[in-house]
Amino acid sequence: MQQGSILIAVLLILVIGGTGVVLSAGRLSARIQLQAQARSTVALAQARDALLGYAISYAEQHPGQGYGYLPCPDAANTGSARIGACNVRDHGAIGRFPYRTLGLSDVRDGWGDCLWYAVAGSVKNNPKPLALNWDSPGQFDLTDSAGRPLAAQGGRTLRAVAVLLAPGLANASQARPHASGRLCPGSNDAVADLPAYLDQPYPADFSSALAIVQGNPADTVNNDLIAWVTTDDIFDGLRRRHDFPLLIDAMISRATTALDTALNQTGFLAAHATQVSTERFQGPIPDASTLGIAPQFADLHDNWRDQLHFVACANGSPCLQAFLTDPAHSPPLAAAESCRALVLFGGERIRSGAAAQSRQSPAERADPAQFFEGLTAASLVAGSGNFSGSTAFTVATPSDPASADVIKCIH
Repeated sequence: MQQGSILIAVLLILVIGGTGVVLSAGRLSARIQLQAQARSTVALAQARDALLGYAISYAEQHPGQGYGYLPCPDAANTGSARIGACNVRDHGAIGRFPYRTLGLSDVRDGWGDCLWYAVAGSVKNNPKPLALNWDSPGQFDLTDSAGRPLAAQGGRTLRAVAVLLAPGLANASQARPHASGRLCPGSNDAVADLPAYLDQPYPADFSSALAIVQGNPADTVNNDLIAWVTTDDIFDGLRRRHDFPLLIDAMISRATTALDTALNQTGFLAAHATQVSTERFQGPIPDASTLGIAPQFADLHDNWRDQLHFVACANGSPCLQAFLTDPAHSPPLAAAESCRALVLFGGERIRSGAAAQSRQSPAERADPAQFFEGLTAASLVAGSGNFSGSTAFTVATPSDPASADVIKCIH
């Protein structure tokens, strides 16, 4: 994963920088510091892998829920995620790393302190966000001590959805509490302990973007080392699951079946779509409750419905033309179908090049061209009736975003 490579590179630079200290000073204390840095790097990588594993297997551990969620921090020095909510919906939280919840033993940095952990409100599992998918926003801006961004892709700064912090040695302004009998050093109150372990004034509850600073082990003010997880990291992992395309395609098909039934209800189009011409209505797919999606599939549907759009003929006639490619055939077969309604799924955003898509701001998320391509995007903008796409969601290359538009036809 690209972000993982960036992380490793950043940490290696720090370790190599520390090597210079050893070579120039040649002192035992400098050698000890370098070894501690290396242990911190290993601990951060181990914790990051555990977070990714938790996110991409969440539905197996929590039946009836979606994928991608991350746990709340440890607030009481138990090694486990906080019981109940960590702050309100969409607010981020910081506390100790919940290693027990993630199936790990006591994970510490090179100086013997437990790791700390920040999670974005957009992915935390309690309370859950209203939607979680590959466009869920990050909440952490990652910078070096000079304010320069650490994570970027295609010229666009990326925000992380989770950050791990190795606190390192206490600086001159920190007085770390005595052991409380808990496994990790410090008290049983993570909020009270925050300023004693983390070198920046991070709040334990925040609703807007938060800058997290990568420290320098040789710095006497900020020596915190960090590792991070982005939304792309989570869904790059999910895309490698052989069952992920089946899950997404089943979700689209389920929405299509439910919409087919809903279109027979008097007033449905007027209530849930915009009339764009005398013949056609279009709009975002309604939520699971409105469509009557079964409870065990409701969380999945609502997580992904911002990726779904529908177009329908005003009088129920087949006024829409869909040029469809069937990916199950090799080479793929293309055919034109006349449909009275279509369900459109945008796929992952194109991340680079002239056609790169950005779905961050409200204006971008309202622009069909940020979700769909070619004929489909043009028709949604113009309110016309010709569309093109694949009949099923597939992952052609697990290492690349699955950005092809998917179209389900209702005859």
